[in-house]
Amino acid sequence: MEMKTVIEEGNGKKPSLLGMISSPSVQFERMKTKTPVAFPLIIMLIITAVTGALVSYISLGNPLLKEATAASGVQMPVGLTIGAGAFGSIFGGAIVYLIAAGIYKLFMVIFGNDTSYKKLFALVVFSSIISSLGLLVNGLIALAVGGYEPIYTSLAPLAGENKLLSAIFKNFDIFTIWYYVVLALGFRIVAGLSKNKAILIVVIVFLLSIGFSSLSGLIAVPGK
Repeated sequence: MEMKTVIEEGNGKKPSLLGMISSPSVQFERMKTKTPVAFPLIIMLIITAVTGALVSYISLGNPLLKEATAASGVQMPVGLTIGAGAFGSIFGGAIVYLIAAGIYKLFMVIFGNDTSYKKLFALVVFSSIISSLGLLVNGLIALAVGGYEPIYTSLAPLAGENKLLSAIFKNFDIFTIWYYVVLALGFRIVAGLSKNKAILIVVIVFLLSIGFSSLSGLIAVPGK
């Protein structure tokens, strides 16, 4: 009965970005028949630019950055730092969407699923509003408490000064987990994958994310 209601609500309407927060199932049902890409992508890139600017601004309080600035004697203008963060996030975000959709398309090919790249791209774009919301919340918390990293909804603060553990623990974030749950739901509804296959994809991607984070953490550790 509940699934029937979701399908009826999804028929004839376009998926909504904000709806992904409260009713992702409905948005994914709508996405099966209508797959808008351009406008949602523009909105998401604007949101990404705002969060990128925010993260760049709070990063100015990083002690390591302050030490490097003091040692070099070169002070980058705040406006330039924020602008670079915004524009870098726009281009970086677009590239991430394209690559992520390509990776998921590869999974579909392996599973013998014919879901189009366009639908997978839309799925990635719409689901990413969860991640952007997480960055926004963490950025605002950092502003409020005088922090310099958007890590407050993750396990990273428990790592203390251990850079490697901090990099790994950043993946265990409320919004990150929420994003992967929504993504798996999208694979089930939009692509028609089984529950096990949908979970397998997000688990593999999550583990890869932890692996890359570990590498960045090792690089950040002195003497490595």
